[in-house]
Amino acid sequence: MKRMFIIAVALLLTLAVRPVFAAEGGGKGASAMVCTDTSEQSIFNRVNDWFATIGKSPEEKASILQERKIERAKRREENQIRNAQREEERLRRRQTSEDRQMENRTRNRNRKENRVKTGAGSRGRGKR
Repeated sequence: MKRMFIIAVALLLTLAVRPVFAAEGGGKGASAMVCTDTSEQSIFNRVNDWFATIGKSPEEKASILQERKIERAKRREENQIRNAQREEERLRRRQTSEDRQMENRTRNRNRKENRVKTGAGSRGRGKR
């Protein structure tokens, strides 16, 4: 009896869950709507701001929030610059690596051509 009850509850819970489809008519889906307001106002920032402004006058709250907003914008800009520099360095390293590979390929090709022309490396079947 207990087993039947558990199976019935599990079946009801399974049937109660319906799939969620994207919005019809070209509207934004649920995941796109969630990501629309992902900015510097993350939950962590809002909680920290709340703790920083507890018991403050409205003028103090506004000034504190404005200062924090400016600091976050500066940090974001610095991070973007740093990430751009890292990406540039990564691309430069990749390019130099590709250049070295091309140089090695041409050098090896030239060595092979020189061996064929001179007969060197033919394992005893060349000029003596």
